[in-house]
Amino acid sequence: MPELVFFRRGEEVLKVGLGLERMVLGRGDKSDVVIPDPEVSRQQVALTFDGTQCTLEDLSGKGTSVAGTPMTRGVLADGVDLRLGQWSAVFRLHGGGQTEGPTEIGSHTEAQPRESVSRWQPAQVRVRQGANETVHKLQADSFTVGKDPSCDLVVQDPFISSRHLKVVRREGNFQVVDTNSTNGTWLGAVRVFEVQVGLPTTLRVGETDLILEPVTAVRREQAFHGLIGNDMAVRQLVDLIQRVAPSTAAVAILGESGTGKELVARALHECSQRAGKPFIPVNCAAISKELIESELFGHEKGSFTGATNARKGAFEEADGGTLFLDEIGELPLDLQAKLLRALESGEIKRVGASRPMNVDVRVVAATNRDLLSSVREGRFREDLYYRLCVVPLHLPPLRSRRGDILALAENFLRMYTPRGQTVRLSTAALERLQQHAWPGNIRELRNVVHRALLLRKGASIEASDITFDQEVNRETGVAVPELPPGMTLEQMLLKLERQIVEAALRRYNNNRERVARELGVARSTLFKRLKEWGLTRQEEEPES
Repeated sequence: MPELVFFRRGEEVLKVGLGLERMVLGRGDKSDVVIPDPEVSRQQVALTFDGTQCTLEDLSGKGTSVAGTPMTRGVLADGVDLRLGQWSAVFRLHGGGQTEGPTEIGSHTEAQPRESVSRWQPAQVRVRQGANETVHKLQADSFTVGKDPSCDLVVQDPFISSRHLKVVRREGNFQVVDTNSTNGTWLGAVRVFEVQVGLPTTLRVGETDLILEPVTAVRREQAFHGLIGNDMAVRQLVDLIQRVAPSTAAVAILGESGTGKELVARALHECSQRAGKPFIPVNCAAISKELIESELFGHEKGSFTGATNARKGAFEEADGGTLFLDEIGELPLDLQAKLLRALESGEIKRVGASRPMNVDVRVVAATNRDLLSSVREGRFREDLYYRLCVVPLHLPPLRSRRGDILALAENFLRMYTPRGQTVRLSTAALERLQQHAWPGNIRELRNVVHRALLLRKGASIEASDITFDQEVNRETGVAVPELPPGMTLEQMLLKLERQIVEAALRRYNNNRERVARELGVARSTLFKRLKEWGLTRQEEEPES
């Protein structure tokens, strides 16, 4: 099969196979291959292969550079090069097996050679959706990805098609074929329909990253379906997940906000016999009391104002799979009885329906509340409590597993660092992270690392780049530093005063009159402070 091999700044970055259909290259989103370059027209050129030869048709009206000469229409010779802005592409009539190793993917400033990848090297797909990650080992030579339950890898993403793409192992590489998806398959900023890639490679589909990568012992030890940590409590949690997941027992995940309850629920689903079926999360606290019944059980057309069409609820969508009910303690009492019936009999009834229906759903609930206290106060049904808490899983707060802070922080660094850059935590920054109380747990750590990446001044994150949510004064918006160990409040205030004055002196080019005016202090007071700090010349005397 013929192919185009793309180069940017002399580096091979992409291979695109040419089928018998017309292929359009350009800057616009509707092109088959999107080239992110302002010098390229929205639809630059079309290539048509008839099984014997490939014909080029310029669509820009300016001609497309072929072998250094503008061409409006013609047959491409084997090995000829096309120029598309800063990108160049070589046309190969007989593609495949032309290069020694896997194709490099991505826009890097320097080429980084990779080792060749054996056909049978263990590989896996890491599915990343925001802060959530799951890992799937590749057992066969091909797999399909999409929302449809018949796909080998089922991904719940509103912007992914039912059957989105197919990946086939080809010797040392992987061939990725987009199966006419609506929103496309992307490699960085380039939309592709068929491409040959090596390991590791990140594909973007909808709001999800699919990372093809080799299986390494380090990753197996550090992460279990996105759960990172070597703390004893985490290891015990992973062991419980592996033992409980194959059963049909209801599981309650208990822990403070931000400890990763949904991640645990997804791990339970992925380790169960239902892994190929839907995983449907519902936040009971985020839905109004008037709509939550419809969200859970669905409704019939005309059952209430605004119900213009019949709609499936979360139970029907999760049929055969797992339903994750987060913040279960917020569920109204009248709905708790209906949920109990669904759990015990497998029967649900849409709002406005005359007949119930049966569903096969495993329910995993989560809460940061003390449900037993809610039971004693009459806010939660006792029978529902015992039905949900067949197997309770307790998630430890981050402050009790400080040994995992570095691994978690480095994971968030990898997640948010711009491609092609390497950012590290300094020793002082790590010490600052270790000293924090983490009332917001892992979610707070993720936000702190993300913010530090944006605030950093160099290639590493320093202690001064790290700010915590609790340190921001709600009235002034100014970050308030923690009191260092061994320092009194008076010493800290004096230190801050000097830092503020020195910063003002630099800002106003050592104009002391301007500094005194801006800081709202008398000139004599400012001069006195400067003399105490040794910041005046000997011949200068304090002003009266």
